[in-house]
Amino acid sequence: MSPNRGLETTGTDAPSRRDVLRWLALGCGTCMPMASAAAQPPAARQDDREPEKPGDLDEAAIRRRLEKLGLGPIVTARSPHYVAIGDAPPAFMKVIVDDCEQIAVDFMGHFRSRKFDLRLPEKPLLVVVYRDDRSFGKFFNLPSLLDAAAQGHPVQPAGVYEPSTNLLHVFDWRSVPMMARSGHRNAETLSHEGTHQLSFNTGLLQRGKDIPLAIVEGLGAYGEARKTDGPSDLGRLNLKRLDDLAKIQRRIPWIPLRTLLADDTVLRVGRSDRVFLGYAESWLLVHYLLKDPAAVPRFRNFLRAIATREDPSRRLDDAAATLGDLDVIDQELRRYQVKLQMSVR
Repeated sequence: MSPNRGLETTGTDAPSRRDVLRWLALGCGTCMPMASAAAQPPAARQDDREPEKPGDLDEAAIRRRLEKLGLGPIVTARSPHYVAIGDAPPAFMKVIVDDCEQIAVDFMGHFRSRKFDLRLPEKPLLVVVYRDDRSFGKFFNLPSLLDAAAQGHPVQPAGVYEPSTNLLHVFDWRSVPMMARSGHRNAETLSHEGTHQLSFNTGLLQRGKDIPLAIVEGLGAYGEARKTDGPSDLGRLNLKRLDDLAKIQRRIPWIPLRTLLADDTVLRVGRSDRVFLGYAESWLLVHYLLKDPAAVPRFRNFLRAIATREDPSRRLDDAAATLGDLDVIDQELRRYQVKLQMSVR
């Protein structure tokens, strides 16, 4: 999930229990739909937490906030490039920082092999690790996953990376009552959100700039599918997103690339199936741009073009100037989807 970008359903399309459980099953950092018929757009919602300047939360500030919320005992775990802090057990904290290190190695190797000029930051990246979804919910003033699903309240994301504070937040899925046998979701969520944090801290994406949400979330989904242990190639085939592409288009029409790039609300608001399709198409777009040798240089040029942009009105112009004719790419993506689906039959 991209930070502070809640997902809402509008009109009569409030999420059913089936939708709620499906969001939980997806995990991977995507945000649960808000069950509100009169939902405000995300930009209009107010965060209950005090405003912060970008990047101003350090380890001491995180500890103070967690203790103020009554969480604890607060422990830390360290590795060469990460510091984890939170109320999770020490053994789980150690697993998280070790996994983050491996994700960073795989991320850097993948993009450098495609001639992206990336560097890891000099200061360790911060990860807030919660014992369970209840502790996580306290920090974000949200209900637990179980309470939210049962009561129809807004439901929290499975994990969060916030560019405004540069913090990555995750909790232990194994402690969620309805998902007790879901340790693999820890890996999926950490991979998705860890890819976000690395994208914004290595030079791939720039914090505070206008970046299409489809690119941000497409990259997150690109990092989801990993081996559960040890090194793993970034960009493995994401079978859940591929399955969504196949099944949802029986009910919801393909979202044109122009719309996907220009309109972030595709991934934030509306009918849940269309949002799922938007995430799946975003993954497909990034997978295509990083796997097709002819497309990789164009993707590098596109990210360079938007690195200083603050005005979303230039999005389609930048995309057309660097990626090529968007209508042609739209057709290429649909053929690419078929090719990937045929490869797993």
